[in-house]
Amino acid sequence: MSDRKQLEARLLSAAELEDVHATRPPAIEQASGEQLKVLARRLRRARDRAKDIAAGQEREMRGKADPRGTKPTRDNTGTLAKAQVLGEAIERMRN
Repeated sequence: MSDRKQLEARLLSAAELEDVHATRPPAIEQASGEQLKVLARRLRRARDRAKDIAAGQEREMRGKADPRGTKPTRDNTGTLAKAQVLGEAIERMRN
């Protein structure tokens, strides 16, 4: 498995991973217009959720917000990487 696919498998949930794979050929070429609209909506929702979580984690790290779990967040690079992968999938759909 390539490094990129390993990274995506580590960062994304099973449903998100399936959506990201659907933006690559040949799957995207076989999808109907309605299927692509639904896929784009799901990808945007997942990306926006990841961005919102990353922003909350950033506030926790700066001390502006109370920790959501038992330990305060120390790093949000995984969440930011997840948002980036989902954003790249959205860009592939635009082209």
